Amino acid sequence: MNKKTVVKAIAVTALVGVVGYGGVQGISAYFTDTAEKTNTVTVGDVTTDLEEPGWDKTPDDEKNDITPNQKIPKDPKVTNTGTNDAYVFIEVQVPVKKIITVGSNGQKLPAANTELFQYKVNSGWVKVEDSEMTSDGAVTAHRYVYAYGTSTACKALKHGETTPALFDSITLVNAIEGQIDNATLNMPVKSYAIQTENIGNSSAPADVYKIYVNQNQ
Repeated sequence: MNKKTVVKAIAVTALVGVVGYGGVQGISAYFTDTAEKTNTVTVGDVTTDLEEPGWDKTPDDEKNDITPNQKIPKDPKVTNTGTNDAYVFIEVQVPVKKIITVGSNGQKLPAANTELFQYKVNSGWVKVEDSEMTSDGAVTAHRYVYAYGTSTACKALKHGETTPALFDSITLVNAIEGQIDNATLNMPVKSYAIQTENIGNSSAPADVYKIYVNQNQ
């Protein structure tokens, strides 16, 4: 038998085997199954709103032409409007000028670089940084950054939550007249936020703020 004949014989034999099986057993139905799994992952976000409801409710005429020692409502707070939990910070820039002021006992004090507004930080916030801002060699403002939390750990702000106000009001310094009269004074307030997950093992305010600064330099 040559090679070609052998191949044909094998093919025929196989066909006969199939036909024989069908004749004896019939055609069977089999239970079968196919499974598929799709893993869906959604990407979150960190979004916050900085609000000052007390300041916004105060009529403009009460925020203009103010006098020494006058108190004005100003209450910066942060709301988490994003998906992910966040650690939040508030920066405050307090204007500074070299002026003569009057002390609590009514005594005139020597001219010195003086913050033009004063405020009291509320519980729940801790200072993590302070620095001077200058222009032409003169100090124009003091810059402070506060973290929401304690001295040892930032507190996570969850979706929909709002921090307590950093402070409730500001008070104009008790300056001798003629030094800041008719001046327009600005006190900028900013907020920062960073995700709470996968940013390291430490939640200490200084460590978390350093991560934020390094990423946003």
